Amino acid sequence: MGNSGQYQLRSNTVTLVRWSKRPGEDPFIRFVMLSVFGLVLCLISMIFLPFLRNFAAFALFMVIFPAILTVPTISGRRTFMRELTKTVNDTVIEVTGARSDQLSVRQFRQLVRSGEQLSLRVNGVPGLNLHVERTSTLAKNAPEKWFVVFTVIPPDNGTASFDRLLAAASDARPESAGAS
Repeated sequence: MGNSGQYQLRSNTVTLVRWSKRPGEDPFIRFVMLSVFGLVLCLISMIFLPFLRNFAAFALFMVIFPAILTVPTISGRRTFMRELTKTVNDTVIEVTGARSDQLSVRQFRQLVRSGEQLSLRVNGVPGLNLHVERTSTLAKNAPEKWFVVFTVIPPDNGTASFDRLLAAASDARPESAGAS
């Protein structure tokens, strides 16, 4: 995983998908922020409306409203990850020709979190790795950029099969990029 501000495409990599994640997009953070907003709104409402001075109103403003407003965020993230995983799986099948190399959404999410590499074979030849790279910027509230990348590693037995791997990975690269 690179930490530079600019993502530099190396000669042995092919970027499949790019997306960015803004700080504060996490549903848990959104729920906490909406709960704090609900607390402030509840306290102000209690000053002017005496019938709201009870525990039910407090629970309504602190838990129920933030939960209702957070559900679309969670649903949107799940849909985005499903579509992103489908795009990656389509490319993996196209390059390797093996349906057994497909990732589940959970496996893909684990690759994103850990930064691990998934080794793949192209026509039985090892040398293709799939991983997720993240680049962060120096600005505090700037979005992080994420890249799903194929890295081609030249095999020990010569450069001819390496050139075929690189050509196969380059030809399978989709032109459209996802964004959130």
